[in-house]
Amino acid sequence: MSVLSKVVASAAMVATVAALAPVGAAQPLTICQIQFTENEDGSSELDGDVVNCAGGICVAKWAGFGLPRLILQDPNCPDDDDYGGIGWGAIQVKDWTLGDLYDNVEIGDCVALTSVQVWEKVGTTFLYFKDELGSGYGIVSEDNPLPAHLPVAVSDIPAPIEGPPGEWYVENHDAELYESMRLVVRDVTVTEMGLGKALDNYNLQDVQDANCWATDYMNEDVGDSGYHPFVGDEQYFCAVSGVFEQYTNLTNGWDYYQLVTLSSADLFLCGDLNHDGCVDNADLGILLTDWGCTGGDCPGDCDGDGDTDHADLGIVLTYWGAGCP
Repeated sequence: MSVLSKVVASAAMVATVAALAPVGAAQPLTICQIQFTENEDGSSELDGDVVNCAGGICVAKWAGFGLPRLILQDPNCPDDDDYGGIGWGAIQVKDWTLGDLYDNVEIGDCVALTSVQVWEKVGTTFLYFKDELGSGYGIVSEDNPLPAHLPVAVSDIPAPIEGPPGEWYVENHDAELYESMRLVVRDVTVTEMGLGKALDNYNLQDVQDANCWATDYMNEDVGDSGYHPFVGDEQYFCAVSGVFEQYTNLTNGWDYYQLVTLSSADLFLCGDLNHDGCVDNADLGILLTDWGCTGGDCPGDCDGDGDTDHADLGIVLTYWGAGCP
């Protein structure tokens, strides 16, 4: 996105909030202004406040176990050095109206919000969209490209350390700046399963023996086991992507971060571009059709680097026949 495009997009979001908000309402805040924190536990410094939010692009929807939610990411945020680096750019929105927001926003819509409450819930920063708050929304634009997954090292989002048996705590909250953002890690292997609060986390280890946790509870293609069918002991992935969140319940001994996969497309089984578990001519066809794609979300991207090129062709040829009958 060009600098001019960013300025136009940001102005459009702010203008939408201004049109929705009552006269005299507070200036809309960007997602990174709401998310940025210096609190040691990673909680927002605006926790409990009712704010107007300039919003971002809907990158995911999840019906949830009770309240549906959206995940919004602002591709323009942050736009300066005040936030200490790339990050703070996404947030989850819980729809307490049970559908007014969730049912009318599609993935790719750019959404602005008014009168939503910042709320820390089990470690993650949410915006609560409620009738009693007079919450409102406006769709600034539709069919926007999703922000590309941000490549991070496994060591940037480290797994927790087991304290007393069954209790897991991160050493620090340095990974907080990535909360709810689209991330991708590369060259990882599943080394342990049955972890975390719901025993649905699995450990991903890279070639430097760094570890992070992932989970499939939001994955639309999840299997009966609670894991995606591709996930198993010693399974190697060229990349794993998803949205990043914190889960905290100190009473029960949990404080950890997890990479949440959303579909089969987040599990880069090497060379398997159509996610059928077999690397064959169909995958080669996808790669050649997509050849030269850049900017993320490329169907022929085998290694999670956001493009389709000779590296991806090499992966398909290296793993040719893998998983096939």
